[in-house]
Amino acid sequence: MKKFLLMILAAMFILPCAAQRFGLVKDEGGYTNIRKGPGTNYAVVDQVQDGMFISFSTGTGSWYKVYTTYTDDSPQELIGYIHSSKVVVPKRQGVCKTVCLVLDEGGYTNIRKGPGTRYAIVGKVRDGSCILCSGDYGDGWFKVYTQTGVFRGYMSASKIIVTESPCF
Repeated sequence: MKKFLLMILAAMFILPCAAQRFGLVKDEGGYTNIRKGPGTNYAVVDQVQDGMFISFSTGTGSWYKVYTTYTDDSPQELIGYIHSSKVVVPKRQGVCKTVCLVLDEGGYTNIRKGPGTRYAIVGKVRDGSCILCSGDYGDGWFKVYTQTGVFRGYMSASKIIVTESPCF
């Protein structure tokens, strides 16, 4: 009986942690409210800017539970709730992706078809944005991905700050 109770207690603490994921806040208004409970009738307890990554788990209905994120071993704490329509979850594609910040130089940074300036420009990212990136691929270039985790091209490592965020 003791063993059974210990397994239930362990599951209560381990399962919620395993269910937590990371997602990108996407709100064209510039920020999204985090509420005390799962609904717009609850008070706003915090706000998250568009483009920021959050730690979350399933909550009630179409509302996610939002947690504090730490890079050390500190326990995560519940902040509140965010509507699921405001969160984009990157797809897992077998590549370890990290949240990176594009240096803010007041404009846009090019995404290229290959790792080097000789390759064609396939897109641009606004400076100061958060993106997903992986590894340094020869001569200081990173692979970059859309906010949903789809490969987009390459960006110069000199334009990227790699964060401490976990991989997707």
